[in-house]
Amino acid sequence: MLSTTHPHAKLFERIYSPTLTGQGPALLDEAITEPFVAHTAGHGPIGGTFVGLQAFKGHIALLRHLSGGTLRRASIEYSADDNWAVVSQVMTASRNGENLEMTVAGFWRFSGPGQLAEHWEAVADEAAWDTFWNGH
Repeated sequence: MLSTTHPHAKLFERIYSPTLTGQGPALLDEAITEPFVAHTAGHGPIGGTFVGLQAFKGHIALLRHLSGGTLRRASIEYSADDNWAVVSQVMTASRNGENLEMTVAGFWRFSGPGQLAEHWEAVADEAAWDTFWNGH
């Protein structure tokens, strides 16, 4: 059963704490099992499947770049067990005079203790997400 006190939940506190101040997630190389696979929300350059830690870090860097460094995560909650973790949050950003404030969830799969193998992103309103990030 998912718990906020499981050691994997504590791992996500370490990963996501830097995002509260606008830094990227601290994706710990030692916590990634290659080939790590990330399935990201949206269409266009920010959406799709990214294989490998460096590709996923590139996805995050693109979000930060497109938002001019305004990307922030707030209200982050972590739950995990031996196999899965769920991270719910509110993401904010500004771009081209528009503001984004959206509930987002990350679903993570572990391949072993402390070893992240796969990630899925879910956003509350994919159409609004696409409009914001694709600049339409």
